[in-house]
Amino acid sequence: MALTMLTPGVLAQTPEAGEAPHPAHIHSGTCDQLGDVVVPLTDIASQAGGVPTGAPSANAVTVSETIVDMPLQALLDGGYAINVHESAENIGAYIACGDIGGLIVPDAGGRDELIIGLGELNDSGHTGVAWLGADGDQTEVVVILIEPEEMS
Repeated sequence: MALTMLTPGVLAQTPEAGEAPHPAHIHSGTCDQLGDVVVPLTDIASQAGGVPTGAPSANAVTVSETIVDMPLQALLDGGYAINVHESAENIGAYIACGDIGGLIVPDAGGRDELIIGLGELNDSGHTGVAWLGADGDQTEVVVILIEPEEMS
C-alpha cells in the first residue's frame, strides 16, 4: 500500500482548474489491438481539495482510483490493457495505454502489487503509470497520468 502513502505528494501537482477528466477503461486485448471494454474505471481527474506546494515547475498529474470486481490474477491471465481517452466528448481519441503485465511484488503486508507503464498514444503528450493491488476477488486500480506541459 506504499502508493497510498505517496498520494498526498501528488496533490501538489494539479492541472489547471476546469480541465476535462479523462475516461479510462480496462479493455480486452493489447494496446496494439484493443478489444471491447471489459471494466470501466473512474475518470482520471485532478485531485479536489489539494493545496499546491513545492516547485511550481513540477509536472501536473491527474489520478483515478477504482475497485475492480476481478482478481489480479484474472487481469493478468486475461490479456487486458488499460486505455485512457482524451475526454467523454472525444471518447474516440486515445491518449495513453498500458498492457497489464509485468513483475508482481508483495507489499509489506503481503498483498501482491503490479505497476505498469502507460505509454503515449497519438502524440498526446500523456504518459503515466497504473498500480494494481490484489485484494482477494477484487483489484484496486490506481491510474496516475502525467499531463503535458501545454495543458498545465
